[in-house]
Formats: sequence, structure tokens, C-alpha cells
Amino acid sequence: MPIRKFGEIEMELLREVLDSGQLSSLSGGKMTPRFEQEFAAMLGAKYGVAMNSAMSVLHACVKAAGAGAGDEVLCESFCVFATVATLYNNAIPVHVDIQRDTFNMDPDKIEEKITDRTKALIVTHVLGLPAEMDRIVEIAHKHGLVVIEDCAHSILAKYKGRCTGTWGDIGSFSFQMSKQLGLGDGGMAVTSDERLRDALALNAGAPTFYSVAQNLYYNYRMNEMTAAVGVGQLQRIHGYVKGLQENARLYDAAVEDCPWITTQRGPAEAEHTYHIWGARFHGQDVGIPRERFAEALKEAGCALSIGYTKMAAYQHPMIRERLGYGRGCPLDCPLYEGDLNQYPDGACPVVEEVMPNVLMANPFGPREKHEKNAAALRKAWQARTP
Repeated sequence: MPIRKFGEIEMELLREVLDSGQLSSLSGGKMTPRFEQEFAAMLGAKYGVAMNSAMSVLHACVKAAGAGAGDEVLCESFCVFATVATLYNNAIPVHVDIQRDTFNMDPDKIEEKITDRTKALIVTHVLGLPAEMDRIVEIAHKHGLVVIEDCAHSILAKYKGRCTGTWGDIGSFSFQMSKQLGLGDGGMAVTSDERLRDALALNAGAPTFYSVAQNLYYNYRMNEMTAAVGVGQLQRIHGYVKGLQENARLYDAAVEDCPWITTQRGPAEAEHTYHIWGARFHGQDVGIPRERFAEALKEAGCALSIGYTKMAAYQHPMIRERLGYGRGCPLDCPLYEGDLNQYPDGACPVVEEVMPNVLMANPFGPREKHEKNAAALRKAWQARTP
């Protein structure tokens, strides 16, 4: 049976929306507020703010944190989305290196990056594995920074018994179709801070009030139909996550004896929810080139990818070619008093080492599919072991 399912639960909720005649919460629809409330309650947060995508949520989070031209936002360096959201706000991303085996932001590398220009920190729970949030929040709050958790990969993941998205000041979730809770698209911010909830909600309603523009707000609201499917999927999400965890364990078992593949793992208190199963290839240490292993995977019929983007967040063309809003902004903003050339190769050496060697498998789908793929993975590494 496929992991993801849409059926009569969702159809009944959609009929409820259609029967109401209200397809937008702006005109009185009740489904979006319901989805916000139920989603937040599931995680243990006070408030949810639904939007049309997770990138919209991250943009609104940085805006709510007060970061703008001349300001800095600390970003993790594995994924590029925090960097993009920062640049949307004309602020400057400052990248923090990762831990080699978790792929997550290294708490020991944060404080050295903080300046009097830093306004916020965005930490991503990479592939679904929670970062060390107690340490990260303690450091960030000591310096007065707003902590934004990018939980696009990590719905229902827990660190020390507490859901990701509720450790920091704001949690950002994705409902893009590849995620654990796939609605086609959509996103949600969660927070227990009423002031931040209000700031986020200004960008999840209408950019004008009675046709009067009071400020530069964005039009990121979620429609009632998407929210209806979301309410239905909340009844299924725990089952989805359990299935992903079970499938991921097949890949763990397939490489447990391999001395040159290390699965992504965090502290014992971290519960992974596997948007993606990940591991680190280091066969070069024993004379196995990455290209040779890629050939072995292909020969074994294993659907496993190597390398992800093969670049750190600051090595993407957006940064390399200094793209943005024109007239030098944001990366060459005349209001910025920091280092305008802070993105050289070697800036975060661990992430640059890890990125070309990340192994990934998508754990969605029936168990039989992953049993076959995991067996192919085992066959591939055994064939290349000296």
C-alpha cells in the first residue's frame, strides 16, 4: 500500500467547504483557521499561521524577526532555503558550518558568527533529523536573536520529547508534495508568541485592509480547499511518519556493516522522521572513488542519489553571481557594514566536505519497493569493498 492516501475523509471536508460557498478565509471561510488551530495543537504550539508555501513562511518569519537591509541572519549551510528567505528581506545571510554526521548546524560554530548586526538565526532540521535545539536556542537568546526553525523536513520529529518547531520562536513547515504532509503545496508557521503570530498573520491575509495599504505586507494566504485537505491529512500523518521510519530502517540495516558509509545520526534524544534517508559516503578513505561506487549502485539497480546539490548554500549561483534586487542589493547593500566578500570556498569546510558525498534515498512508497532497493544498496557496497 502506498504511504500517502487521499480519500473520503478529505472529500467530506472539501464538500463542507464547497457547501459553505466560502473558498477563502478572507470572506468568512472556517477551514483555514481550523487547520491552523489543529496543526499547532498537534505540535504543542499556541498558534498556527497558514500560508501558500513554506518559502512564503520563511520569508514572513525573517520579516517578523525584524531583519532587513544592513542586518545579518545566521543560516545553516547545507540547504539554501534559509539563505533565499534572508535575501528576500534584503538582509545578509551568514553561514554556520554543520556537524559531519548529523548534517545539522553545529552549535559550537554559532557564537563566532554573531555580530551587532545579527537579528535572527534560521536552523534547518536536515532531512528530518532534529538539530541540538537546547544548545542553539540558549546561545541565540543570550544574544537577543529570534530563532526560526525550518521544519520543512521534520514534521513530528522530536528532540528531548519536544516537537521541532516549538523549541525556537517560530517554526516553519512545508506541505509541498514531496514532504511528509503533502497538500500539493502550502506552508505553516507555528509560534507561542502572540506578537510574532500577529506579525506573521499580516502576511497571510491581504496586503491591504479595505483597499488601504498600511505597510508592505505580502499576500501569502492559504485557500480553504488546501486547508480542508490539510485537516484530513492530519488524521493520517502519524501513520505516514511511522511508515517512513520503518522504511528508513531498511537502509540503516543495509549499510550497518559498511565501514565507509555512515548513516545520518544525531543524539539519542533526537527522533528522526525521514523526509529523506541520508548517509555520508567516505569510501575515498579506503581507496573507493565516489564515481566507482556510483557505478556499482547503477549496476545493482539501486535508486540512491549521491551528492545532493554538491555545493554549500553560499556556493549557489545566486550568491556566486551576486544576484538580487539590482543596484547592488542585497549582497552589496550600501547599508551593510560587514564583510561583503564572506563567501569564499572553504568558509564552512565541513559542509563542503560532506555535500558531494551525501547519499539519499526517498523512503516514501510501499515497503516492498524499499526492501528491494535496500538489498541493491547492500549488494553495491559489498561489490566495491576491497
